[in-house]
Amino acid sequence: MLVSLDALPGGVCTIAPDDGADPRIVTLRHAEIDRLRAHIFLHGQRPGTYGLFLEYPHPVPGVPDTEENLPLQKALASLALHFAP
Repeated sequence: MLVSLDALPGGVCTIAPDDGADPRIVTLRHAEIDRLRAHIFLHGQRPGTYGLFLEYPHPVPGVPDTEENLPLQKALASLALHFAP
């Protein structure tokens, strides 16, 4: 999946430093807004799918913050929308 992140608009997000707590979670952060993050996880997901936990700088009522069992293309589309300028 990380190789596929090249499809996101250039420089919009970076991989956050790994805290070493869980090798099956990767955190992405917006290049300029530190509190705009997305956590990609594999826990409890069907094989070949991804879960996303999305963080926003301010709570957004009615906007889901978790998506689960996403195939690669849907996960990338959700990340592109989350980090869209």
